[in-house]
Amino acid sequence: MKMLRMTAQGILTAGALVLPTLVQAGGSLDISLADDVARVAYDATQMGSGLHINLAALHHEDDGDMVSAGLHVVDVRPSTSHLYIGVGAKVIAFTTDDFDGAAMGVGGFFRYSFPAAPDVGLAGYAYYAPPVVSFGDAENMINSDIRLQFSLLPTARIYGGYRYNSIRIEDINDRYKLGDGAHFGLTIDF
Repeated sequence: MKMLRMTAQGILTAGALVLPTLVQAGGSLDISLADDVARVAYDATQMGSGLHINLAALHHEDDGDMVSAGLHVVDVRPSTSHLYIGVGAKVIAFTTDDFDGAAMGVGGFFRYSFPAAPDVGLAGYAYYAPPVVSFGDAENMINSDIRLQFSLLPTARIYGGYRYNSIRIEDINDRYKLGDGAHFGLTIDF
């Protein structure tokens, strides 16, 4: 457990050091908050290639921490399209006082703006990691989020949503939830 905890701390430290470089490269920064939970994510798509990366860190005051890194391919429709989707995989690591683990989940994300009200939209993601690619104390894992968002500016969106992170722990008949619940946030494109 200590090794995974040190790995998660290392990933968070490396992310803090790399973030200024990523911000200069462009992409989007997503900050979501709840009473006991904070999550920061960085997303970027390489222009003209359809390659999309995602880095995220979630901290719950009492329940633990989660970090993830994802690689996706995205739909390269014209920017006038109301739908933006991507499919791929995420490597997710978590640490709590009692459990540590990691998994590779497959899934995707979407963002849809309503044609009748283009400043209002839905966005979300969902990933599932079966037992064959779950390690440490994790038997399987679900990482998901759904949100209703509003564009304040062409480059800034506010949102309210619901996050569901569920981890089946080996030898326990219940699922461990990390950072679940309602949240609000801000996404900034740069």
